[in-house]
Amino acid sequence: MNRIKVAVYGSLRKGHGNHGILEGSKLLGKQRLPNLEMFSLGGFPGIRKGESSILTEVYEVNGSTLEQLDTLEGFRHGSSDSFYDREDVDTDFGDALIYTLQGDRYQGLPIVESGDWSKHSAPTINFNSNT
Repeated sequence: MNRIKVAVYGSLRKGHGNHGILEGSKLLGKQRLPNLEMFSLGGFPGIRKGESSILTEVYEVNGSTLEQLDTLEGFRHGSSDSFYDREDVDTDFGDALIYTLQGDRYQGLPIVESGDWSKHSAPTINFNSNT
Protein backbone atom coordinates (compact mmCIF):
# COMPACT_ATOMS: atom_id res chain seq x y z
CA MET A 1 0.00 0.00 0.00
CA ASN A 2 1.40 3.38 -1.06
CA ARG A 3 1.71 5.80 1.90
CA ILE A 4 2.05 9.56 1.46
CA LYS A 5 3.00 12.13 4.09
CA VAL A 6 0.80 15.20 4.44
CA ALA A 7 1.38 18.23 6.66
CA VAL A 8 -1.89 19.80 7.88
CA TYR A 9 -2.26 23.11 9.67
CA GLY A 10 -5.94 24.05 10.02
CA SER A 11 -9.32 22.34 10.13
CA LEU A 12 -7.67 18.94 9.56
CA ARG A 13 -5.67 19.12 12.79
CA LYS A 14 -6.72 17.08 15.79
CA GLY A 15 -9.64 18.72 17.58
CA HIS A 16 -10.96 20.51 14.48
CA GLY A 17 -13.99 19.84 12.30
CA ASN A 18 -12.37 18.07 9.34
CA HIS A 19 -10.00 15.87 11.32
CA GLY A 20 -12.29 12.86 10.78
CA ILE A 21 -10.90 12.51 7.25
CA LEU A 22 -7.58 11.55 8.85
CA GLU A 23 -9.08 8.85 11.12
CA GLY A 24 -7.00 5.73 10.64
CA SER A 25 -4.02 7.72 9.38
CA LYS A 26 -0.81 7.65 11.37
CA LEU A 27 0.22 10.86 13.12
CA LEU A 28 3.98 11.10 12.76
CA GLY A 29 4.27 14.22 14.88
CA LYS A 30 3.97 17.99 15.10
CA GLN A 31 6.40 20.39 13.53
CA ARG A 32 6.70 24.13 13.04
CA LEU A 33 7.61 24.71 9.39
CA PRO A 34 9.59 27.84 8.45
CA ASN A 35 9.15 30.22 5.52
CA LEU A 36 5.36 30.00 5.47
CA GLU A 37 2.71 32.46 6.59
CA MET A 38 -0.89 31.76 7.55
CA PHE A 39 -4.00 33.75 6.66
CA SER A 40 -7.51 33.50 8.08
CA LEU A 41 -10.27 32.86 5.55
CA GLY A 42 -12.86 32.95 8.34
CA GLY A 43 -13.62 29.36 9.36
CA PHE A 44 -10.36 27.95 8.02
CA PRO A 45 -6.83 29.10 7.17
CA GLY A 46 -4.67 29.20 4.10
CA ILE A 47 -0.92 29.49 3.78
CA ARG A 48 1.68 30.67 1.30
CA LYS A 49 5.44 31.12 1.24
CA GLY A 50 6.54 33.90 3.54
CA GLU A 51 8.89 34.92 6.30
CA SER A 52 6.99 33.40 9.21
CA SER A 53 6.39 29.82 10.35
CA ILE A 54 3.33 27.64 10.87
CA LEU A 55 2.52 24.77 13.22
CA THR A 56 1.62 21.51 11.46
CA GLU A 57 0.74 17.92 12.19
CA VAL A 58 2.33 15.45 9.80
CA TYR A 59 0.35 12.33 8.90
CA GLU A 60 1.02 9.28 6.82
CA VAL A 61 -2.04 8.69 4.60
CA ASN A 62 -3.09 6.25 1.90
CA GLY A 63 -4.17 7.17 -1.63
CA SER A 64 -7.88 7.10 -0.80
CA THR A 65 -7.40 9.57 2.06
CA LEU A 66 -5.29 11.80 -0.19
CA GLU A 67 -8.17 11.86 -2.71
CA GLN A 68 -10.55 12.91 0.09
CA LEU A 69 -8.11 15.66 1.12
CA ASP A 70 -7.85 16.87 -2.49
CA THR A 71 -11.65 17.08 -2.70
CA LEU A 72 -11.93 18.95 0.60
CA GLU A 73 -9.20 21.40 -0.40
CA GLY A 74 -10.60 22.00 -3.89
CA PHE A 75 -7.40 20.71 -5.48
CA ARG A 76 -7.51 19.48 -9.07
CA HIS A 77 -4.30 18.29 -10.74
CA GLY A 78 -3.12 20.74 -13.41
CA SER A 79 -6.05 23.12 -12.96
CA SER A 80 -5.49 26.85 -12.54
CA ASP A 81 -8.89 27.21 -10.85
CA SER A 82 -8.05 24.93 -7.93
CA PHE A 83 -8.60 26.66 -4.60
CA TYR A 84 -5.42 25.23 -3.12
CA ASP A 85 -2.25 23.95 -4.73
CA ARG A 86 -0.14 21.10 -3.34
CA GLU A 87 3.53 21.66 -2.65
CA ASP A 88 6.31 19.52 -1.23
CA VAL A 89 7.80 20.53 2.12
CA ASP A 90 10.72 19.08 4.01
CA THR A 91 9.75 17.85 7.48
CA ASP A 92 11.53 15.96 10.24
CA PHE A 93 9.52 12.95 9.04
CA GLY A 94 10.56 13.21 5.38
CA ASP A 95 9.06 15.01 2.41
CA ALA A 96 5.36 15.81 2.81
CA LEU A 97 2.63 17.44 0.79
CA ILE A 98 1.03 20.65 2.05
CA TYR A 99 -1.89 22.63 0.63
CA THR A 100 -1.10 26.27 -0.19
CA LEU A 101 -3.35 29.07 -1.40
CA GLN A 102 -3.22 29.31 -5.16
CA GLY A 103 -2.53 32.64 -6.83
CA ASP A 104 -3.25 35.80 -4.88
CA ARG A 105 -6.18 34.50 -2.82
CA TYR A 106 -4.40 35.72 0.34
CA GLN A 107 -4.64 39.39 -0.71
CA GLY A 108 -6.43 41.45 1.94
CA LEU A 109 -6.83 38.54 4.36
CA PRO A 110 -5.77 38.90 8.02
CA ILE A 111 -2.48 37.21 8.90
CA VAL A 112 -2.50 34.64 11.71
CA GLU A 113 0.60 35.94 13.48
CA SER A 114 1.11 32.86 15.68
CA GLY A 115 1.02 30.48 12.70
CA ASP A 116 -1.04 28.18 14.94
CA TRP A 117 -4.64 27.77 13.78
CA SER A 118 -5.64 26.00 17.01
CA LYS A 119 -4.48 28.97 19.05
CA HIS A 120 -6.11 31.43 16.65
CA SER A 121 -9.47 29.69 16.35
CA ALA A 122 -9.65 28.35 19.95
CA PRO A 123 -12.86 26.32 19.66
CA THR A 124 -15.37 27.00 22.39
CA ILE A 125 -16.52 23.91 24.26
CA ASN A 126 -19.69 24.09 26.31
CA PHE A 127 -19.68 21.44 29.02
CA ASN A 128 -22.96 22.63 30.54
CA SER A 129 -25.88 21.49 28.38
CA ASN A 130 -28.24 23.83 30.28
CA THR A 131 -26.75 27.00 28.79
